[in-house]
Amino acid sequence: MKFKSAGIIIALILIMFMSAIETSIISLALPTIKDDLNVKSSVSLVFAVYFIAIVIANPIVGELLSRVKIIYLTITGLILFTLGSLFSGLSDTFTILIISRFIQGLGSGILMALSQIVPKLAFPIPFRYKVMGMVGSVWGVASLLGPLMGGAILEIASWHWLFFINLPIAVIAGALVLWTFHFEDEVLVKNRLDYKGLALFYVMIAALMVTVLSTAHLVYNSIGFIVFLLAALLLFKAEKKQRVPFIPVTEFKRTIIIVFLTDFLYAIMLMGYNLYMPIYLQEEVGLSPLQSGLTIFPISLAWITINFNMHRIEAGRTKKMLYLSAFTSLMLCSILLLFGSSVPLFTAVSLLLAGASFGIVYTKDSITVQEESSPEQMKRMMSLYTLTKSLGNSIGSTIMGYIYVLPVVLIGPNIHNVMLAVIIILLVLMGLWTTCYKEQSRQ
Repeated sequence: MKFKSAGIIIALILIMFMSAIETSIISLALPTIKDDLNVKSSVSLVFAVYFIAIVIANPIVGELLSRVKIIYLTITGLILFTLGSLFSGLSDTFTILIISRFIQGLGSGILMALSQIVPKLAFPIPFRYKVMGMVGSVWGVASLLGPLMGGAILEIASWHWLFFINLPIAVIAGALVLWTFHFEDEVLVKNRLDYKGLALFYVMIAALMVTVLSTAHLVYNSIGFIVFLLAALLLFKAEKKQRVPFIPVTEFKRTIIIVFLTDFLYAIMLMGYNLYMPIYLQEEVGLSPLQSGLTIFPISLAWITINFNMHRIEAGRTKKMLYLSAFTSLMLCSILLLFGSSVPLFTAVSLLLAGASFGIVYTKDSITVQEESSPEQMKRMMSLYTLTKSLGNSIGSTIMGYIYVLPVVLIGPNIHNVMLAVIIILLVLMGLWTTCYKEQSRQ
């Protein structure tokens, strides 16, 4: 491997690690932050504003990448993330902390979108599979290291250092980006920004989040859904008329639509496994944070193993067969956990099936969008693909939370509700791929 290629990979891993660790390392410090800053409102805003900022930043990245070189946008994302981390650590009021977390989330949203685009520009298949496997598995590794690092830091220092640890990582990543992020295949164009499409798109996303996440009153959910449908219809009509639309609607052919929907639903299911399996293991099985982290670590282990061997796994198999095999693997894991989730070793072994499924689907989804999008629209499509995953994660964390705490447990402990929800989603996906997807002559 060339030094430049190694530098690109290390930079991507560091960038994704910083973004991913923020979803797990801060959770341990919430009680301390609440007391230290005398928080009167919900301390969960520390997470909410971070995810909202990511959703805001993701879509615009594709538009900016058609006008600005990727190296400049990456450095901008790193600067925003670093400043957000610095001022979060320096915060002496909750208001300053929330503002700082929003800035940090904007930087993270930019960086997360770029992590899906850089491999396409830098590496050919099959090596790209391995790179994306390493980068994608960072989320699983971060979910394990987050509680460990957070607990260790809180033992010897204040919660402020949970943010300060990002600073040296960002500096190293920035140096690697400046050295390696120079790509000959970048295509830049100078077109008028589609302001109408941009505005309608953000209205649609905001309405969707209100529809799904609002718990105040059913009327708000109904209004949000109606606004979402109207905005989506107006957006589609407006973008069909644009020469260079913000949302390239002509790119959304059948395969791309199915892949986007699959990725969204898989992001929801991943939250069920990554967020609520550790909660179940700690609260109902009685494991420590470290023990629960080690129990779910096989998801990451299988994920990265699958990605390193993806070119062999897909050899001789159709795309439909590959996806249906992945759905079957996750369904088998969910069924097994309905019977043996109280046994940590059995759970850990079963989760290898889940990791294999997530590894196949996420990697194949990303590659499909990269390869089937036109070169002129690839960057926009990848930023929208990242947004789909971010929306699935944020909505999934809430939906799976509702399901987990249902007052009436259908079968056994609370985690079984989540497993049943996963099985239902997988049945929908199996039906979708069986009935709607058509194999093409060129895979």
